[in-house]
Amino acid sequence: MVLPYTHEPFTDFSDSGNREDYKAALKKVESELGKDYPLVIGGERIYTDEKITSVNPANTEQVIGRASMATKEHVEQAMAAAKEAFKEWRKWTPEERAEVLFKAAAISRRRKHELSAWMSFEANKPWDQADPDTAEAIDFMEYYGRQMLRLGEGREVNSRPGENNTFFYQPLGPGVVIPPWNFAYAIVAGTTVGPVVAGNTVLMKPSENTPVIAY
Repeated sequence: MVLPYTHEPFTDFSDSGNREDYKAALKKVESELGKDYPLVIGGERIYTDEKITSVNPANTEQVIGRASMATKEHVEQAMAAAKEAFKEWRKWTPEERAEVLFKAAAISRRRKHELSAWMSFEANKPWDQADPDTAEAIDFMEYYGRQMLRLGEGREVNSRPGENNTFFYQPLGPGVVIPPWNFAYAIVAGTTVGPVVAGNTVLMKPSENTPVIAY
């Protein structure tokens, strides 16, 4: 049973326990800075020699990570992977696709401070701005999942005697998502999971020259 939609609550940082939890997340993330990140195409991780280096804007000596850059050939490979995956993904029921979003939201909720801490480093977001960013991403997953359940029911139509008309929605195919940088998780999630839960596949590439990811 899917509960009615409600907004993901923001963290109350006036609570000392929440502050300590966030500090622990910051320490965890800081210990993982400086890694190399691949392109992900059709589930395959691809490292390239040419990288984009992300640094903390408040401390440009601190490297957040190095992202592999995609070539034109990689983009073509990603589109081919998206087209192939679409053949199967479009057959999943609305309920099955919505459940993927609900599971992703649950994972994000469990790791909320960790996700927000990444934005505190990479985008230099204060705690009380990074936390709502993550909360909004969870909102998109929860809300769009429920909307897909509603759309999956189609619409009531008035058939004439002897007719059996139905109204339904169908996925259209692969698309491209290039979200902006200012809401590093919320907008990435919102622009990606909407078409995905509707049965489409997506090539996702954040606007600041970071990796191509084919879902």
